[in-house]
Amino acid sequence: MKIQKYIILIFTLLLAGCVTTPVREKAAIKSPAYSIGGISYVSLGSVVDTYNLKYNWDAIAKKLALYKGDNQVELALTSDIALVDGLPVKLSGPVKLYKSSIMLPRDFSETILKKAFVKKRAIKVIRKKPVKSECAYTIGKIVIDPGHGGKDPGAIGRFSLREKDITLDIAKRLKRHLEQARIDVSLTRSDDSFVSLWRRADIANKKGADFFISIHANAAHSRQAKGFEVFYLSEAVDDNARAIAAAENAFLKYEDSSFGYAKPSNSLEATLWDICYSENRRESIELAKCITRAAYEQLKAKDRGQKGARFYVLKGAKMPSVLIEVGFISNKQEAAKLKDSFYREKVARAIASGIIYYKNEYETEDGFTR
Repeated sequence: MKIQKYIILIFTLLLAGCVTTPVREKAAIKSPAYSIGGISYVSLGSVVDTYNLKYNWDAIAKKLALYKGDNQVELALTSDIALVDGLPVKLSGPVKLYKSSIMLPRDFSETILKKAFVKKRAIKVIRKKPVKSECAYTIGKIVIDPGHGGKDPGAIGRFSLREKDITLDIAKRLKRHLEQARIDVSLTRSDDSFVSLWRRADIANKKGADFFISIHANAAHSRQAKGFEVFYLSEAVDDNARAIAAAENAFLKYEDSSFGYAKPSNSLEATLWDICYSENRRESIELAKCITRAAYEQLKAKDRGQKGARFYVLKGAKMPSVLIEVGFISNKQEAAKLKDSFYREKVARAIASGIIYYKNEYETEDGFTR
């Protein structure tokens, strides 16, 4: 009898073990693994394909940003620290370059990245509900202009930074943040190509943009000059604004013979232009204030304020427009910051915050017509 009881007990324990033993989850990354220094790695391409991610590779700072929706993971070549939605995470090994491919530790890719881009994203999608605006005055389309490009490098700063590279990177990041706020965004250039000044404003006009925003990086003879400032088109300028406008407009030498700004051909066109210009300038000033405030609060950069200046790139725009100088690449401290992709991400977020704040105020106040 006792033997029967023992047999029943053993059978019960074995059965319970079969029921409660967790099933090991299959590997998420279905691609060849590479053993490098005793650590298992997978390629960036396989990670991107598995989780359907987008990414930005910063060739200047050798840093990588993976993103999907509101979630972002940032890594750096040879570093074993990742930023997951702003929080540091230790990797089992550093990010490596192997056989011309960026390689990520496999355990990190199959655990941390899966949680960041699969599980969290599913919760956010459920919570989000489409909101239909009832306001007749809406801002839904913006054209962002990365200054310079191609044969026009812009200013050359400390650490051999080129203005055209900085502006394109920040513009792409800004585009992504604004698109997350459901704003239709276009770039005047998406690669290192040359686009004439008149063509940039023309792109915004043909797109029917609500705003035209040109991104630039400053430079000065004085290595001490620093700060963040935003300009709007105006004939009334101070000495500083005049000097900066002259520096940016100096790159007209790269324009072809077709460059030119068409002035109104008769008195009626001139009157209509004056009305449009006055209204656009008022809104441009308000937008400049919002962006400057957000930059000061989030970047803790020196606030150089918002100013009027005669920038050719803004002259042909038929909508409110501003030109943003994100910092001085001639200043050692600011150049070091702008060289860092994490700081450029902060710059893009700050500009986006200012734009979105203005958008919300504008739509709430019925285009400031009350």
